[in-house]
Parts: sequence; structure tokens; C-alpha cells
Amino acid sequence: RHGKMRGVQRLRSVVRSYSGARLNGVIPGTQHLGVMSTTPQELLQSRKQSTLAGTQQLQKTTCSLAANTVTAAAPDVAASAAAAATSVRSATVRTITTSTSNKQNNPELVHETSGEELVYEASAGTKKLQVRFGDGHLSEYPYAWIRENCQCPQCFNSEAIARTFLVEDLDVNLKPREIKVTEDTNITVTWEDGHISPLTGSWLRCRSFTSEARKRNRARYKLKRIPWREDFKLPELDFDEVMNSEHAILDWIVKLERYGVLLLKNSPAQVGPILDLMDKLGFVKKTHYGTDYEIITSHFTNNLAYTGSKLALHTDLPYLDYFPGTTWLHCIKQHEGLGGDNDLCDGIMAAEILREKHPEHFKTLTTSYIYFQDKGRETYEFDQMNKTTTIVLDDLGEVSRLHCSSQSRDSIMDLDSDQVIEFYEALKTFSHILIDVSIRKKTEPGDIIVIDNSRVFHGRQAFDPLTAKGQRHIHNAYIDWDWLRSKRRVLQDKLKIHFE
Repeated sequence: RHGKMRGVQRLRSVVRSYSGARLNGVIPGTQHLGVMSTTPQELLQSRKQSTLAGTQQLQKTTCSLAANTVTAAAPDVAASAAAAATSVRSATVRTITTSTSNKQNNPELVHETSGEELVYEASAGTKKLQVRFGDGHLSEYPYAWIRENCQCPQCFNSEAIARTFLVEDLDVNLKPREIKVTEDTNITVTWEDGHISPLTGSWLRCRSFTSEARKRNRARYKLKRIPWREDFKLPELDFDEVMNSEHAILDWIVKLERYGVLLLKNSPAQVGPILDLMDKLGFVKKTHYGTDYEIITSHFTNNLAYTGSKLALHTDLPYLDYFPGTTWLHCIKQHEGLGGDNDLCDGIMAAEILREKHPEHFKTLTTSYIYFQDKGRETYEFDQMNKTTTIVLDDLGEVSRLHCSSQSRDSIMDLDSDQVIEFYEALKTFSHILIDVSIRKKTEPGDIIVIDNSRVFHGRQAFDPLTAKGQRHIHNAYIDWDWLRSKRRVLQDKLKIHFE
């Protein structure tokens, strides 16, 4: 008993020491904070007793440090409390009043909370609310952001998951009058105008502005793409498995998003299976060629795909401002002689090689806007036209998408004559890199190649459709990344699977 009391006294000494350091400016711009109660030793002892009893039920304890009021837990204390959070949960009510007359008032001490989504304490900074969670993590939230994103029924429609508060009504200089950490370890903010904003710990934690949280949210938006290497192998999955398993669908989408291409094997060698799978994912993207189309060799055509000619590495339909996100090529019948193989190339890998070895050409292809055009008649007359760069970068400077097609790049160019020369020099160099890092695959009947059309270039080796080896029959359709990423997020939440 005496040993335990000495341990508690040492812990109190550590906490008081850290408290004084914090109040002296360790975290500047804050006002009076809440306090902790139960010691990590007592939390861990409770967990130990629970384990010895052989029970899985959470043990709830309450222990008050009545003799010593502190303002924050030392980092090692917060870490110890977090370790015991799986078996012990208690709550603390702490009030932070930011009016001058009440700044020195000590908050009421009741219980402690721990856990990465549970609020341990909150403090009012000059322009930001500072929140420390049960695992010791600290995040800051601007007041303007908190007010605009108030979750009360007056400001937010939870059924529509939509903000009803208007930014035109936002006072960007509004400050809180009072901040409370409630018994259920959530926060309520009372503003100077009297409005009250409720905030939950879990809601705040996943919206943290730290670099780690922002990286995690970027991964939910789009998975990080993995460039091919020299030993890259085309990922393969079974068609029936993907059709009949949500886990397989998720695995398929993740692989496609990571690598930009994959092969579905063993589908029926007939028109229709790709549309059946797309129905599970979202909506087929219609184009001026229709909902879908069959690529069968013809002497009378307005598109080289319908001939036996070689198709250089390209992305599909770059003449559309909103071009298809993914291209699906389903082999119904393959030319049995020489030719008809698909060439595939990772545009990101090629672009990064260009950036490293020829930075001036890389700059040219990211800044030279050129026209793409497709004109003719399919289901109706069309004249599609787009103006864009060959390589498009995102806000982080990474390659976002590529547009390249020798057959549809227009001869009309919105460049001066010197820029045209620079463009061709850059495009020629890039073309050689594309060919050097490309792979080749001749599909069989029942194979479906799915391609990220914003990233992976595809082409076709020439073949003679008039030989005895027969013609080539490919069923083609498109679906946008909006639907695929939406499906991936839905399945991630449903199956509780997280990807970095």
C-alpha cells in the first residue's frame, strides 16, 4: 500500500512539473486548460485484474486526484493512459471560460478519458482551438473553420450530409466565449454571439490538419499510384471471383488504382460481361461512339482502331475535355496470326524518366497546350475538340494525367513557330521513352484488359485481317474513376479496410 502511494505521489510530481512548463509557454497562445484524474498505474492495474478474471468486458474505474489539480498530462503519462484505453474508459468534464474575469478559475475535476478519438482536453488559442486527445495527440482547429462546419441542426442537415450555414454569414474573426469538454468527451463551443457548436472527438480527429491526417485523407481521395519497374508483371484476377465477391472487387479496384492496369481472366467470350461488371460499379460512360462499341476490322471506317494498322501508344479520346477515366478491352476473338498484340506503358514512369533526364523537355510538355480533334459520323455527326498539355501536374507537382495520341493530335497548333520546334523535340524524346519501357501482351478470348486512361498508354501491333487466321473482335466500353473510387470508399467503410 505504501509503495503504491509513493508511486502516485511521484506521478503527481511529474504531472505538476509538466503543467508548470506548459503554462510557461510550451504551447503558446493558449488559455486555462482542463485536468486529468485517474493515474495510468491504476488504469493498467484495472486491466491486469480484468485479464486475470478472464473477462472481455471493459472495466470502468473512477479515481480523483482531489489534493492536486493540474492542467495537462506529461507525454509519457498520456502514452501510458492510451495503452490502457482498450480496457478502461472514464470521462472528464472541463470548462474553459475565455472571458477575462474567469481566466484563472480552476475547472471542475471529475474523470479522465483516453483513446485516440476521445477528447482529453481543449484550450483556446488566439485564432485556433487546440485539442489534445486521449492518446496524447494534439491538433489545432481554426475558429472560422469550426464555426462554418458547425454540426448543429441549424447549421447542418445530417440527412443530406450537407452544410446549410452560408459562408456569407460567417464572421471570420469570431471568437469563443466558452469551451466545454462534456461527460461523453465531446466538445461544445459557445461563441461570442451566443451560438453553440457541438463537436465530437471522432469528427475532429479525422479532420485534423496535421500532415499525417492530411496524408491519410489524400489516400482516401486517391490511392497513391505505384510506378512500374522493369520487372513489372500484369496483375491478374479471375472474372467470376470479382463478379461474386466484394473483397475481390475491392482488391481489383485497389490494384487498378495503384498500377493503372490489370487483366481479368476467364470471362465469357461474348459481348456483355464488361457491361455486367460495370453495373456493379456505377454507370457506363457514353461517348460519341455510343454506350459501348465493338472493334471489328472494316475497310470503311472513320477510326484507325477498326483497321489492321499499327496503333502507336496513346491515351483514348484526348479530344474530350472530360475524357474517360478507364478503358476496357474485352477480347471476343483474337487474330491468330502475327500481330494484334497490345502494347502497354506506364505514362507516369515514362514522365518521371523524362523529368529526371530531360527536364527542359518535361517542362515543354507540361506547358505547351495543343489541340486534339475527332470529326466524323457514328451515331450522329460530331466534331470533338480539346486543348490541353501532354503532361498535366497536380497541386503537389506530381503527374496527374497524360494526353497523347498521334492519330488525333491536331495539325493546328496554338504555339509560335519556335515553340512548335521545342514541342516536337520534347515529344520525340518522350515517345522513345514510352517505347523503351512498354510491355506487350496478346490477349486471348475471354481476357479483359482494364486501363487507367489518365495514366497508362496502350497501342496495338499491326495485323493482316485478310489472312486465313481470321479477324479480331474486341468489345470496348468506358467507366469513369468517379464511380470506381466511390465504390472503393464504400467497400473500405463496409469491410473496415484502410489503405495508405
